[in-house]
Amino acid sequence: MPVEAYCRLHGRFADGLSSRMPLEAESRVGRRPANRGCPLPQYLKTGLLAATILIALCMRSDAQETLSAAAIEDRIIGHTFQGRKGILSVSLQYGIDGTVTMRSPLGTGTGRWMISGDRLCVKLETGPRKADECLTFVTEPERTYRASNGMWLIPVE
Repeated sequence: MPVEAYCRLHGRFADGLSSRMPLEAESRVGRRPANRGCPLPQYLKTGLLAATILIALCMRSDAQETLSAAAIEDRIIGHTFQGRKGILSVSLQYGIDGTVTMRSPLGTGTGRWMISGDRLCVKLETGPRKADECLTFVTEPERTYRASNGMWLIPVE
């Protein structure tokens, strides 16, 4: 059983062919051409926009990859990064010998790192900010990484 949807704005049914007034009368009344569709109601526009945003957010999160222990060793260890978190900017170097060096305008800090599961555990023992934390890393566009503490790592090399 077909359902007929009537557009009040154009005075046409959904098929675009039938109207309540003769075709010759429509041109005198100022109706739009028959090839123009009816505009969507505001609630449908809002719903479509919300659905599109949700799909885009889901696709974005699926595109991110949490680094495994092997990937951390390959992509983080032995490399130097510019780290950014808020207004803080530091230089980080994760040495292959298990050392980590952090340089910032406030001073230099050193410590050790070790891998535990899919996390890089860092213990900064000297410097302006001592830390003892285990971090996970997520890949971001353009070869950058986001650490679980909110710091963005941008490769220097």
